[in-house]
Amino acid sequence: MGLLAAAAAATGRPRVAWAQAPTRTFRLGVLQAGRPQDTQRNTDAFFTGLAEEGFVEGRNLVIKTLYAGGRLDRLPALAAEIVAFQPDLIFAPAAPATAAVKALTTTIPIVFCYVNEPVALGFAQNLAHPGGNLTGMSNFSVDIAGKRIELLREVVPGMKRIGAWYNSEAVNDAVELRAVEAAAARFDLDYRAYNAHTPAEYDAAAAATRAWGADAVYINSNPAALANRHQIIALMAASKTPAMYFIDVFVADGGLMCYAANFLDLAHRAAGHAVKILRGANPAELPIEQPVKVDLSVNLKTANALGLTIPQSIMLRADAVIE
Repeated sequence: MGLLAAAAAATGRPRVAWAQAPTRTFRLGVLQAGRPQDTQRNTDAFFTGLAEEGFVEGRNLVIKTLYAGGRLDRLPALAAEIVAFQPDLIFAPAAPATAAVKALTTTIPIVFCYVNEPVALGFAQNLAHPGGNLTGMSNFSVDIAGKRIELLREVVPGMKRIGAWYNSEAVNDAVELRAVEAAAARFDLDYRAYNAHTPAEYDAAAAATRAWGADAVYINSNPAALANRHQIIALMAASKTPAMYFIDVFVADGGLMCYAANFLDLAHRAAGHAVKILRGANPAELPIEQPVKVDLSVNLKTANALGLTIPQSIMLRADAVIE
């Protein structure tokens, strides 16, 4: 299956005919904060959106893609390499990558698609009129933090203590963490936050969370957690601790639950912004868009291993159930 067909299938979108091809060749820089194996599905969805409008690598696009591999300390150097490439546009999906390229250019258009609070993070003046060289999609994580905790309370009877694992190196995590803390207070839950972004730190966070007696864990949205997801899932299993995750691949790999914006749809829609910019639109005037679909995923096998019974109310709402 070709790239266009594969990504179209992944996003649930019909394959469409290519639009009129551009008459010149454009340079596209792509900066991923994560690893290739973790970001490929979403990158493909973005490239599919470009191809549907006639922008194809090797035909009228020259693409340079760099990956930080979840090591956010690498992003400044990689961002400098992307900017030196002199692209017509930079696709920097996640907030840490967006911040890295934003620090280096005020003229090259930047499109993002997984930023939780673009205004609070200083990426835009407001959602309707970003006002600078950045635009794209918001992933809504801050807004749905409370719903994630509410869902955990339905699944974990008598939940009293919740721990949040975050990454202090990720520019977006502090904003999301405040939303988690506020939601915990609203539900009268004891709350503690644990900073981790390396394998050793995840081990330490698991030990501290277990010693405190957390009833559940909230995993904040960040590339380091995604890159280390197999370790995180194993730690949750070993300690028999239910956890809420920020992207569905955690659940596919054995995590308990995820409630999140559909990342493939966001990436595909971000391509629409990129196409408009390549055709002459000003990113300052392209509204930042919100998710139109938020998915709930549940792993029943993991629930059984944790001794949990998923309520029927959750099962009826779930978009994906792994048995």
